[in-house]
Amino acid sequence: MNAARRRRQHDMLESRRLVLGGWSMNRRQALKAMGALTGAAVVARFALLPPSPSRVLGSTRDLAIRLFESLDAAARRQACVDYEHPLRQYHNRGVWGGGLWVNPLTLDWEQRSTVTDLLFAGLSTHGRRRVPDEYFGKWPGVHSMRVLFCGDPRSSPYQLILTGAHLNLRLGGASREGAAFGGPLVYGDQRGDSAVGLPGNLYRFQHQIAQRLWQTLRPEERRLALQKTSPIQTDIQLQGSDGAFAGVAMGRLAAGARSVARELVDAMLSTYPPDDVAHAMQCLEHNGGVERLSLAYYADSDVDGNSQYQNFRIEGPGAVFYFRGSPHVHAFIHIATSVDAPLSVGEPLGTNPRVLEGVTVKRLFEDALLAQVGTDFAFYPLESVAGRLRCGSIRTGDIYSLESWQDHVVSVEMKGSALRASFIQELRARGIDPDPHRTYSVATSGFVAEDPESYLGAVASPRRGGMLRDVVIAHLRTPTHRT
Repeated sequence: MNAARRRRQHDMLESRRLVLGGWSMNRRQALKAMGALTGAAVVARFALLPPSPSRVLGSTRDLAIRLFESLDAAARRQACVDYEHPLRQYHNRGVWGGGLWVNPLTLDWEQRSTVTDLLFAGLSTHGRRRVPDEYFGKWPGVHSMRVLFCGDPRSSPYQLILTGAHLNLRLGGASREGAAFGGPLVYGDQRGDSAVGLPGNLYRFQHQIAQRLWQTLRPEERRLALQKTSPIQTDIQLQGSDGAFAGVAMGRLAAGARSVARELVDAMLSTYPPDDVAHAMQCLEHNGGVERLSLAYYADSDVDGNSQYQNFRIEGPGAVFYFRGSPHVHAFIHIATSVDAPLSVGEPLGTNPRVLEGVTVKRLFEDALLAQVGTDFAFYPLESVAGRLRCGSIRTGDIYSLESWQDHVVSVEMKGSALRASFIQELRARGIDPDPHRTYSVATSGFVAEDPESYLGAVASPRRGGMLRDVVIAHLRTPTHRT
């Protein structure tokens, strides 16, 4: 299986996982669970059915205070963390290891009604017709989500985060660091998977605008815009003023194309409240406006060979808009005012002297696995690298974003004779020549452990450990570590 195919498999596997009450389940299991929950709700409406939104919605802050003050001690332990907790920086879908699963066993009817109102209050009029109709969330409603308070809404700053299978929605306004919306946003929908034009998808209209923009580009602009391979979906860390941005510079486009490009940016922001969008646009203007952004399309997202590129990215020093329509719609938005002092939350871990990305992130994770797990070898797949680690002061939140799959560690045992040829080659490149007669221990990720023969070879005695991000953080805390 080649690297591009494994990367697509990685994205598809991760997108089909839901977290319900802390359990990881695949799409079929999740739909069965949700179906059972919905069926039971017919019998006991107030016990199981998700509430509908109120006719008149309160402000997000008033609703957040109402929910916060209603939580008992047990719920608060799960739902509430300090404003400086690294989970505030986390930018993927779902929050493992934090947040309260919204369901009848954790919150009563009134509390779940408040969560529903918070969801709707945190969206625009258009967004209220999209997000609640998402494929996985349409029937269970807020019962498919988790809620996390970062800080106390009774005193600023605070952030309330609602997460789900295709959702990372932030309420509370810009972060103390100046991030629009309080941090990165995620939205998506499962309809139209792998089909040309994303039929039936809630966000198909954004894909259509992007295709119209492609048609306005001149041949040379198309040549610059078209890139070979889509970046991994969670690679949305801001690059800052020294960043390198793939694609064609929007400032060089003809006036008609720039107009469609601005329409596309507006469309991607249209899910969110007008005040929050206005601040996001101020952030964009502060960093040079839409003309300072670059536009890229990706050849590997052309489903039928007719130049219907379903993955596109708009990026600049202080903004990333990344729409992935292949294999299905996941979209990420990250915008900030201060491009060289980005969102960075949690305990300081030291100073990173250089940007780490790609293979250097892979090596960091493998070094951490070796040092902290104590195995003979370590392996982390390059296609799992979810972003970059900027240079400068690093905090725990930066590692939460760098390992945004929220994967866990798995230790396995292997005979040297059972090692896959590609893994042997990688070990030899590091100066290690494995003995075919010896049994080795290998530390790797849960993702690799689901299909070990594609990466390592035949394994035995798998043992699950803690979260990979915690292992990396522990490694960076050690006095002897050198990035």
